[in-house]
Amino acid sequence: MRTGETVQWIGSNCECGDAVSRTRQFIDSDCDFFEMPYTATRQVPTTPWKRTVFRGVKPALDLVSSTRASSRARKYTSYTRNAEVVNFHQILAAYGSRVVFNWLELPMDAARVVTIHEFDDDQLASPAVNKGYNKADAVIVLSGAMRDRLIEFGVQPEKVHVVLHGTIIPDPSNDKREGLVFYGGHKIMGGKGLDTVLKAMAIIQDRRRADAPRLTINGHYGTATPAAAEAMAKDLGVDDLIVWRNQIPERDMFELYQKSMVCLLPFTASFGGLAAAAAAACGLPVIATRQAGIPDYLGDTGIWVEENNPDELATRIIELLDDPAAWQAASDSVRKRAEQLLSWDLIAANTLQVFERAVAGKAGGGAAQVS
Repeated sequence: MRTGETVQWIGSNCECGDAVSRTRQFIDSDCDFFEMPYTATRQVPTTPWKRTVFRGVKPALDLVSSTRASSRARKYTSYTRNAEVVNFHQILAAYGSRVVFNWLELPMDAARVVTIHEFDDDQLASPAVNKGYNKADAVIVLSGAMRDRLIEFGVQPEKVHVVLHGTIIPDPSNDKREGLVFYGGHKIMGGKGLDTVLKAMAIIQDRRRADAPRLTINGHYGTATPAAAEAMAKDLGVDDLIVWRNQIPERDMFELYQKSMVCLLPFTASFGGLAAAAAAACGLPVIATRQAGIPDYLGDTGIWVEENNPDELATRIIELLDDPAAWQAASDSVRKRAEQLLSWDLIAANTLQVFERAVAGKAGGGAAQVS
């Protein structure tokens, strides 16, 4: 550890109710874990009569959600009483903005750092609530666009720091490369551009016939192939070209990326930095949109396309596959960027600097245990 001090990991269940949460498929099984009840979904139903019922019970659901958010914040705090720096990772739902803002209201001697992975619907619907971050000693975001958004919401600029998502930098591989890879994140059907990718595959199949490349799909959405995604591939007539790897261990993800020719990240929302960093580290050229924080990770090494444009995506894929020199140049440049900007050693150093600034802002200073 760079700090030379004890690091305590604290985890809890999310509220998705998916396989990852139900079976506790966590990366680090040694963390201090506490279980909390699930909150009923607040997604608006599509059926008219269900929407009417939903509107009637929504205030009660919101009250339950707020109460559980407050309880979760207090429970989390109870595990961190001896820490001098507490780094709260805000994701969604169970660890979304409601919990964070409740947590920031609680008394605490430790320097408080919030790392925001994604904005949730609550804070986007009510931008003024984001001023609650000003009660943190520091806020870490994973892209410049996220920082700009927070400042627009009224968060003090000096509190917000961009620290990119890091990656392992594997040794260069001489394995044969073939096919395409697409990363579906935690929710493959939302904001990842899956429909654009599958439509692009249909265009490529029409143009190249038997020479069409295969597409391997992975993500952190569970080990089962989502029925809606599978149906979409079948409806577009490209199901025979798709290899569903779904949720795989990190080492398998890097092995897959070192054996692939092109990574596709046509995201329209969410966060694409994890996959972009991993692809870059593997020397895997990336065709992506300028969304989801991806430009911060790829810079001028990315091959950029417009959102929701399968024809352009298909054209860029074919151009790259048919030009070995262009592919090699893209591979070399993206790997070099990863080595210079995205290694975990560098990201750790950048994160530690934020912790040190947060502690310096607290009376007494000095870093010890980090949670």
